[in-house]
Amino acid sequence: MTKIRFFSRKEKRLIEKIASHPQETENYLRLGKLYFLNSDYPKASQAYERGLKVAPRNKSLLFNYAVTREAQQDLEGAKELFLEILSIDPNDEAAQKHLDQITDF
Repeated sequence: MTKIRFFSRKEKRLIEKIASHPQETENYLRLGKLYFLNSDYPKASQAYERGLKVAPRNKSLLFNYAVTREAQQDLEGAKELFLEILSIDPNDEAAQKHLDQITDF
């Protein structure tokens, strides 16, 4: 199976799962990661944004969305998201590490 066919099948399955179970945030996370790994950052962002409408304080969605914004060089957007994570969990080391990296320059 080619990489493109695998991607398309995986994408289709995740979109179907989201349509039938829109409250399951794990599917938005998986879809966003699929797009991120294929460097389709706008679609990854959309997947995370949709998931955050369902679960606005979901740390995994927030973190992955922040990393996606960081990859797009939207450092202000990423910073806001990392700060949001830290407001939920002040001890989140990964969010603090990323925040430190993007605010050091």
